Amino acid sequence: MKKILLALIFAMACSASSVSAQSIMGSPTVTMNPTQWLLNQNYYSMSYFNGMLSNSRRVKGSNRGRVASSAKSAAPKVEVNYTAFKENPNNSLMKLVAPKIADERQRLGIEKLFDFALNTYKDTAKKDGFPANDLAYAFEYFVVNNYNIYHDLVEVPYEKDPRAKRGKDGFDRIAIMGEKKVLMIKPFQETAVYEQFKAVLAANANVQKMTDAQKQQAAEVCAVMLGVNFAVYMQGINNEDEKMLEQARQSAKQGLEKLFGVSIEKIKIGNDGVEF
Repeated sequence: MKKILLALIFAMACSASSVSAQSIMGSPTVTMNPTQWLLNQNYYSMSYFNGMLSNSRRVKGSNRGRVASSAKSAAPKVEVNYTAFKENPNNSLMKLVAPKIADERQRLGIEKLFDFALNTYKDTAKKDGFPANDLAYAFEYFVVNNYNIYHDLVEVPYEKDPRAKRGKDGFDRIAIMGEKKVLMIKPFQETAVYEQFKAVLAANANVQKMTDAQKQQAAEVCAVMLGVNFAVYMQGINNEDEKMLEQARQSAKQGLEKLFGVSIEKIKIGNDGVEF
């Protein structure tokens, strides 16, 4: 993603009201692992969301099958924009979550977190030239950024970079950072991932039946879960806290493996987008 995502999330991670601070979260469950709290809400079990996940698993094809190839054969031409939706405040994810949170202090903390994550999502989409009101972009946003988190490909200050810290000396660190630059996801690769999801989701009967409200909520699940995990990762960077960094990596791993149904080691992002 462009630097706007890094700047906004890093600002949040450095603030007094960081995503893991008790003053924001209120609940020990959320405080210890906010991303796991979101996973525990069973958003993945929603019928329409589970249908999309199942489709993502099916399109993998053979052992090294590409999502792109399956997507093209499934939907060579998308005439109806099935992944786009009209945003409505009354359909927001927070409206769905709020009744489940009895404690007002916790609810206000979660609401603040959701607002920040969603605003970051929308700002990043605008900066990168993608439509925020599009389920395909929400999946691209979730996948690419979690991929970056797991592989430590996020652009951070050199002196705090986890990859650089693994170097034995100056020359080793230069080589490591050179490798990172090569591995970092390029804008055209992000576009390829977006187009993959655009085609795959549009060919999915479950997605074709989704209402604007359902698509908006599913997109917000992706945006919020990624936003929380990115904030945890960036706070780990800022505090040089390896335990927090590893927590974010494992959450990213869990999200990607749940989405694609394969081990994280098999998931790659290249010129054609996602492949495994």
